[in-house]
Amino acid sequence: MASMAKSLEPLELHTGVEDVLAYLPISITTEYKKGQMIYDPDHPPQGIYLVVRGTVEVAWLGENDREVLMEIVRPDELFGESAFLDVPCRCELATAFENVTLMTWTISEMENIIMKRPRLAVAMLQVLAQRNAESARRIESLSIDKIETRLARALIHFSDRLGAPKEDGSHWMMPFTHVLLSRYIGTSREVITQHMNRFREQGYVHYSRQGIVLHRDGLNGLID
Repeated sequence: MASMAKSLEPLELHTGVEDVLAYLPISITTEYKKGQMIYDPDHPPQGIYLVVRGTVEVAWLGENDREVLMEIVRPDELFGESAFLDVPCRCELATAFENVTLMTWTISEMENIIMKRPRLAVAMLQVLAQRNAESARRIESLSIDKIETRLARALIHFSDRLGAPKEDGSHWMMPFTHVLLSRYIGTSREVITQHMNRFREQGYVHYSRQGIVLHRDGLNGLID
């Protein structure tokens, strides 16, 4: 992976957050097939994972075993930080969203690396602080926004992270099931289908088994 082959000197991301990968050495890789469980509450994470190829779905198990999708983790991003928590019960689970290759460091390995490279701890804290801020924004949106607005936000969010702009100004991204979108914004699949059909009639989205095309100007009008 190109980013891991770079010098281990500190790098700065455009967001002002230090590049965690600049401090991590190469580690062993493991491959998971699409839909394969990486960890769950019965088999909690034993370390920190880096996505090398593919994407990973990270979810939180709530009341009545209801899963809330937290994020789709993309290449060069870390997950599994709950492994640092010394608690008997963890409610997080991670699944390969597509075929994925992961690099892994155990907690003891991370502790040893941090002892040698203290800036790694700072970079990790910055990433966690950024994720906490994003989670706070999601909680606020779940509390005050209508489902239409939450769905528009979700589609724009995923197109930013996993999509690509087209020449006509629209954005293409991989297909997402209505079940997945319902788990992300906290409603039922039937409600998502109703709103996605409405978005399609309004020309905001076009979707098929091959992918989703978003016309974000229309969606942005729903969240302004």
